[in-house]
Amino acid sequence: MSQLSDFAENKLVDMIRGQAWALGASLYLGLASAAADASITELTGTGYARVGVTRGLANWAGTQGAGTTTASSGSSHATSNNAAANWGTSGSAWGTANYVTVHDASTSGNLVCFLPLAVPLVIGSGVPVSIGIAALAFTLGLTGGCSDYLANKLADFIFRGQAFTFPTPMYAALLTAAPSNAGGGTEVAGGVGYARVSYAGSLANWAGTQSAGSTVASTGTGGQTSPNAAVTFPAPTGSWGTVGWVAWYDASSSGNLLFWAPLSASKTVPSGGSAPSFAAAAFTLTFA
Repeated sequence: MSQLSDFAENKLVDMIRGQAWALGASLYLGLASAAADASITELTGTGYARVGVTRGLANWAGTQGAGTTTASSGSSHATSNNAAANWGTSGSAWGTANYVTVHDASTSGNLVCFLPLAVPLVIGSGVPVSIGIAALAFTLGLTGGCSDYLANKLADFIFRGQAFTFPTPMYAALLTAAPSNAGGGTEVAGGVGYARVSYAGSLANWAGTQSAGSTVASTGTGGQTSPNAAVTFPAPTGSWGTVGWVAWYDASSSGNLLFWAPLSASKTVPSGGSAPSFAAAAFTLTFA
């Protein structure tokens, strides 16, 4: 399973917070003996260099299937390489590659994500080093409540060079039946005082990854953000039923599902009851 770096987690969280992530024209594939969220041990040796791959629809597959070259429309949350990654022939022993790493620069720069190899590559001197088409599959948020729609947008943004600005405001919604990554579920009906709650994306409104309530750019290691203020729905004028899920959309009605999660405990909302409210930091959104 591919894994985002702390750097990429922070950038994605800050996109929710209204901050742009400026990626260059290419990503760069490296080989590493060890990799973690914050650091890697990259291979070295004569002839070793990262492999540049242009961020484009032609070079990375859509989530609908390996080799596809149109905008992502699938449910796999995964993209993969549409051409072989070729590091050439080693001029000396490079060591053992246990991971393929993805960077935003040809040297130094920032680690974006990494992928463990099913079979390590032991690279001595004079060894041709290549990884085949579709062998590098990077997955974004298949579990944990990231919708197919959002995963498709993020995959196409990071790997495939397609513009994406995180929607602001987002709208919190309450559901009485569970959605899935594809959407669906049953939202509380209108006509009983119910409406989605608008919540703007900004550093002030959403916490940085370093701690709940923080209001500066993310510098943490957990990939998590949460609202910095209470999220309060209107007072019910009729029964809302038993609410068991919260979801975030990009519109005040209909629109696209972005995130969803079950509540820690379901709550029955009767007619004339108090306005449902969730304290600051009660909701969390996490990239990992």
